[in-house]
Amino acid sequence: MNQDLSSLPSKGHIFAIDDTPENLSFLTQLLSDQGYQVRVSSNGKRALKSLLSNPPDLILLDIMMPQMSGYEVCQRLKIVRKTRNIPVIFLSALDEAMDKVKAFESGGVDYITKPFEAVEVLARIKNHLHLRSLQNELQQQKELLSSILNSSLDGVAAFESVRDEEGEIIDFKWLVANPNASRMTGISPCSLMGRNLLETCLDYQDPELFEALVNVAETGENLKREFFCEGRSPHVWLQIVAVKLGDGLAITCRDVTEYKELAMALQQANQELSYLASTDSLTQIPNRRSFDRILQREWQRCFRDSQRLALILCDLDYFKAYNDYYGHQQGDECLRQVAKALKRSIQRPGDFVARYGGEEFGIILPNTNEEGATRVAQWVQNEVRQLKIPHIRSQVGKYVTLSLGIGCVRPTTKLEPKTLFATADAALYQAKQEGRDRAVVIPILLNA
Repeated sequence: MNQDLSSLPSKGHIFAIDDTPENLSFLTQLLSDQGYQVRVSSNGKRALKSLLSNPPDLILLDIMMPQMSGYEVCQRLKIVRKTRNIPVIFLSALDEAMDKVKAFESGGVDYITKPFEAVEVLARIKNHLHLRSLQNELQQQKELLSSILNSSLDGVAAFESVRDEEGEIIDFKWLVANPNASRMTGISPCSLMGRNLLETCLDYQDPELFEALVNVAETGENLKREFFCEGRSPHVWLQIVAVKLGDGLAITCRDVTEYKELAMALQQANQELSYLASTDSLTQIPNRRSFDRILQREWQRCFRDSQRLALILCDLDYFKAYNDYYGHQQGDECLRQVAKALKRSIQRPGDFVARYGGEEFGIILPNTNEEGATRVAQWVQNEVRQLKIPHIRSQVGKYVTLSLGIGCVRPTTKLEPKTLFATADAALYQAKQEGRDRAVVIPILLNA
């Protein structure tokens, strides 16, 4: 018996905005069948009101719409606190690089080209909902950590110095201890009074810590330190804050074991989130977001050092025909193999390769002139040719090949990174126009 999908918990709330009824119908059916809650709108202005009153988990946004474009809708969403963190995936028949650049600059997290591929739409939605879930979990963990620290009870104690005949401090005598301080020693507060610190805290003894406490009593220099106590069962992390008090000191002691464990968990979660946000899930090389960040960073560095910066844009020849003939699963495997070949082609630690989108890849080469970039392009072509991936629908050969566009510039105040990108993109277009399976360099005359 078929189960009513409406009785199942929603996998997420998605708002689709598109002025084409057929597209909205397709998305509604596709996403509803997968268990998502779906709302739709064919108008950007009306959609904004609905989004602000009931924000979804993710937005699918068409670019070309009457009255208000998708770019403007996204920009308005990003300036409102209530909606600024909602991931926006742009939908468009526009496939030019600069259209995609504008989409990401407007605040989008992804870009899907029409006509839609159901598998691609679902995969990208799933990925970005997962990223948002990780971000929410991180925020919840931070709130939990804050709650733990704010509600914890510290151990507080005061000590008098115990000196030998020569006046050297050899121990400290308990003068005051609150219940939490005594709990850390396992001795009642009354039994602690008058006893020596080293005698009552055998589990916590640490020569370096003791010398640091002596320094506080002798010099008045405050101490704040965390240390790991292996002698206790279970092991604990303690935070010690000590200040001089007469001929002795006052100590505040806090068990920060939960804090340390949460901090390590947060660090791991942050590393995982950072990896997911900067890595292309299919090819496991850096993604478009990483490409933009590294291009900007290397542009600034080369500008500062007056060095040349080269950019190679690569595109698999007749890849749509490849996908149509061999299927998308084989197409994905082809992209993975090509990505590995590109990684093998770059020689220096500072060189960078990323999947720009679809079948496009970008290679950033700091401190590289046109001649050096051309050599790298040749290495790339040779590596891909050696893969000998059959491509029966290619019009330039029996195997998968690449077209490459090369731009090179010495950054100046009159130029921007987008100038270099546009030049490499124009060179790539020229390589395709000249027959594909080749590399073309276009010099930037402003930098001559």
